[in-house]
Amino acid sequence: MIKKIVFFSLFVCLSFTIVGQNKLTATLINNTKVTKADEGALFFVGTRDVNYRFGRRISPHGDCIDVINGYAFVTWYKGGMDQRNLMLSRKNLNSENSSWVTIQFPHQHIGQNGELYKGTGIRGDSHNTAAIGVSTIDNTIHIIYDMHAYRKSALPSVFFNYSVSKKNMAFVPDNEFTSEIFNTKRTYLKEGQNYERLTYPMLHRAEDGSLIVRYRVGGSGNGDILLAHYDGHSWSNNWTYHEGTLELPNRNNMYGGERFLHGKFYSGFSIRYSTNNNTSTSNGYMLNSGLYYAYTNEIPKNQSSQWFDVNNNPISLPIINNIDPTEDPVQIGQPADDFGTASQPRSSNDPAWTVTESGAIHFVTRIDNINVHYYKKVGEDNFSKMAGGSIPNPATRGEMYSYKNHVFMVELLDGKVNIKTTLEGENKWEVIYTGQETVEYEHFDAFVKDDKLYVYLMEDTGDEIVGQGDKRPLYFQEFNLSEKIVQVLLEAEDYSTASADVVIGTNTAASGLKYIDAFRSNQFLEYKFEVSDEGDYDIVLFVAVRNKDDSVMDVEINGQLYEDFLVAKTGDWNIYGENTIQDVRLQQGENTIRLTQKRSLSSELDKIEIFSKSSLANKSVHSMDIDVYPNPSNGIFKCNSSIQNLEYRLENIQGSVLQQGIVHKEGIDFSRYAKGVYLLRISSISEGSLVKKIIIE
Repeated sequence: MIKKIVFFSLFVCLSFTIVGQNKLTATLINNTKVTKADEGALFFVGTRDVNYRFGRRISPHGDCIDVINGYAFVTWYKGGMDQRNLMLSRKNLNSENSSWVTIQFPHQHIGQNGELYKGTGIRGDSHNTAAIGVSTIDNTIHIIYDMHAYRKSALPSVFFNYSVSKKNMAFVPDNEFTSEIFNTKRTYLKEGQNYERLTYPMLHRAEDGSLIVRYRVGGSGNGDILLAHYDGHSWSNNWTYHEGTLELPNRNNMYGGERFLHGKFYSGFSIRYSTNNNTSTSNGYMLNSGLYYAYTNEIPKNQSSQWFDVNNNPISLPIINNIDPTEDPVQIGQPADDFGTASQPRSSNDPAWTVTESGAIHFVTRIDNINVHYYKKVGEDNFSKMAGGSIPNPATRGEMYSYKNHVFMVELLDGKVNIKTTLEGENKWEVIYTGQETVEYEHFDAFVKDDKLYVYLMEDTGDEIVGQGDKRPLYFQEFNLSEKIVQVLLEAEDYSTASADVVIGTNTAASGLKYIDAFRSNQFLEYKFEVSDEGDYDIVLFVAVRNKDDSVMDVEINGQLYEDFLVAKTGDWNIYGENTIQDVRLQQGENTIRLTQKRSLSSELDKIEIFSKSSLANKSVHSMDIDVYPNPSNGIFKCNSSIQNLEYRLENIQGSVLQQGIVHKEGIDFSRYAKGVYLLRISSISEGSLVKKIIIE
């Protein structure tokens, strides 16, 4: 038996067999424990409204990660409830064997309305996140933390909490990274400004190393978003970016955030109306509603910065949202109207969103427990919108990111990190990484810097006992982001031969919308394909397995048997995981793969991708852009493509060549052949080749 090695990578889904398509990959390169063996981070256990308010999560939570100059910075609160100290940990990512070094601050989480601080109660508050940002102008560390709309009169020394390091201390040697590098805690950024009733702080670094802070002033359904700028010397006055403290029925507040991406400052959000929980006056929506988008080409230092809507029309600040969408300058969609199933559609999460280098916009949100995706390429007038299928779930607190022309999103599914991706301007999501460690995680936050993804996680210990379960380990995972080239893609339904009882199913989560349904014991599938060069290749099977155990196949490649190959369970029939056979020797010209299901537990095959291991695979090759239509047809097929001098080859399902020639503008005539299923191979010397299953009726 040949040893089987299973790896998990980041890919993008296509419906054709394509040579030369770039695919995004994410490779886990490091997984370290942030907390020491004898300590853990704060987590709220017990009974809601007795031991904690709102959610159970307090660390890691919010804008709690920054990565800059090869260093990772993370904030957290020390567990358990008798500790609650603010903590800052740092790791030198440039040193392979570096350890996390941690500063413990005197400040302790003050609890719901400060009752832990005042000794009047025992409840923690999940709103009290700790935001961190490093300014590279003066190499200072800024932390804004532990606040939930508090008034100075009630909590004079802790209503607003700000700790900043002394200048040029962010990157000191590990042995100097102590509390001594920080100034005394303050209750203000700039003297004379009002910092009462603030919640949800975030810190964003601009390309010049300066910082933007944002926070909400007010409460749920009735608050404004304020911004301020740090220029390396001092903070500016607060100024209003989004105004929600309006007259009814428009009173609301913003749920979402901002980001510097590709030289611009973007904002993506939903809003929550003040009447959202009243069944008679909720404006039609429960909790959050709508998708909103705006951006500026500047570093927004004050309210006079010029902002634009999705159509690049200038808008004035502050942004004001209205019930009437015709009066709302930045609304791009209303998912509750498009996909809501209840009389008052419900969305409780912030939308996940990103903008790619080329300007494609992607939003994912959740309406009535349905995942919804809105997306638009540059030059397109309207957003496309889809629901269900393999669209990621933003309720896991996943965020969306971009890498070149790929969009990807991090999820936590069954306690494991999952990464899904699609090409920009598309909705062909594919699971491209699933964590394999034995540790299960409770929740996470993520951060992307250049070609790296960082995921900051809390372990799910399963301990729910007050005084024990409130102290849980933290981990930090580092991924490399890159691209590699698919030499061959075989759609599962495009087999050459198969068992008589094989069934092709349809699923919006599948590549090409089709898959092999319930591949059972002793059933087989055989695929014939060609490669241009002899060499070593990786063969990747994309398979869904919902059962509690792994599936088992015999994989035979050109007569070489890979016996009892384990196909990992994915936990869902809509999730197709990758299973890789490495370093398979393929011959120039035609090759054969035969899959035989062994274990009676069924699996569902979506596609097979084949990657060359040679240096030739690193060369950039354009993917083929060809539309074969109509399909099915009476035998006349047209091929719409901008590529010139295309050749074709028609094969029967057994792989025998029936007809070949040059693709003509008027189409290709196969009407003389019997009704049935055939394989049409189209090729170009410069662009590669593809194979598509066609049907003659």
